Amino acid sequence: MSLVNSFINQIGREIGRDAYRSVISSASRGSRKQQIFNSDEPIYNQIINFELLENEEKTFNHLTNLVEKAENTDPEDFEWQELFYQLDNKIDFCKANLSADYLPKLEKLDQLNAVNYKWIKDQHLKYIDTVISHLDTTETKLSEKNMGVAYFLTLIGLRASYLGEKLIYTIINVIYLFFLGLTLFNGLLTYNNPKAFNGNLPNSSEKELATIESAGLILVGIALFFYLIYLFRGAYKIAKYKKEVQNNADSKLKFLNYKAELDQ
Repeated sequence: MSLVNSFINQIGREIGRDAYRSVISSASRGSRKQQIFNSDEPIYNQIINFELLENEEKTFNHLTNLVEKAENTDPEDFEWQELFYQLDNKIDFCKANLSADYLPKLEKLDQLNAVNYKWIKDQHLKYIDTVISHLDTTETKLSEKNMGVAYFLTLIGLRASYLGEKLIYTIINVIYLFFLGLTLFNGLLTYNNPKAFNGNLPNSSEKELATIESAGLILVGIALFFYLIYLFRGAYKIAKYKKEVQNNADSKLKFLNYKAELDQ
């Protein structure tokens, strides 16, 4: 087993991938494959497809070319370990299949690959530090909000601004609650005083007054129904915010564990 292979076996590659998946979608991850310099094909594919050529010299040169190109691996790409792991396997493959004359050269190539691996690892750790720092900042910002206050502000339409949403949502909520309040107020007035607030409806008989009172109750019911819908939506938004806080904390923990594995 070669040098890089022994390093990678000490590291939980899946921990890094889990941390990566917690903040990056699979779609964006697919677009981050390492690119070979002056080539349209990803270097990872080049390494996977590496095989013996018509002569040993061309095979060795091709392998050397891949090792040199691996120096340009993006340290922000969470596929970097797998790339060096596969490249290390190809070096082992050549050690087993090329003549003994190439063994010293392959040993030097193995050492160069190990140096490249360590350098990319150091750069990757610096990147992980920036990610953790960003998650720390986000955690601090998110934890500043009191959920009790958020629930209270939901009652009067100000939750959106408090939780950092766009101002337009707060304006819409306030206008919405204003009209619901107006509907509720008119409904109560109509129900409690059907003679004065009859909306030009006939009100000379008890039956006609009962009809007006019923209309008032309907207005009250409509206002309360849509207010309850609004409250449930506000509670959903708060639950979603709390989940975001938890997801951020989980992502931070994954990256901290990932970094701890890399530092071993």
